[in-house]
Amino acid sequence: MDKRKSKGRGGRDKQDEKKDIIIDLANYRKNKNEERMREYERILFNRILGVYSFAEKTGLHHVEVVDISYKGIMFREIAPEAPCNVGDKIALRFYFTPSSYLRLIMEVKRTSPFKDEERDGVEYGCEVDKKTRSYEVIHTLVDFMHKYSEVAVQDNNPPMIWF
Repeated sequence: MDKRKSKGRGGRDKQDEKKDIIIDLANYRKNKNEERMREYERILFNRILGVYSFAEKTGLHHVEVVDISYKGIMFREIAPEAPCNVGDKIALRFYFTPSSYLRLIMEVKRTSPFKDEERDGVEYGCEVDKKTRSYEVIHTLVDFMHKYSEVAVQDNNPPMIWF
């Protein structure tokens, strides 16, 4: 048997193995877009907009938006006085200015305690009530964030000016 022509590893040579490696650029772009969108979401909701839960008895409580989609929102509340339960209907207020907000009604679908660094609290997964007029605005905002993440370019030397 001529060893120069024999193939190793189950009858395949290294050239054949290299041909089988597929780089899925569409999946890579999708992951990068999702990463960019989540970064933008965090900046938008935690630095630019104020997001608060509202309860009649306890008033406004700042919440940290972790994720938002067309279907729902995941947010954290640090050391809540009166934690929500699965099935509760709650109202979140999205303050776009100090004196005006968008009220969004949602149902709590999941709760789980969290602890990170020096904070602890409850993380809520909620489904947005799509029948309200405010849902259209949030839907448009989520749509904008998706489109932004597809088109935005990473700036490696950002200006030191904050708007």
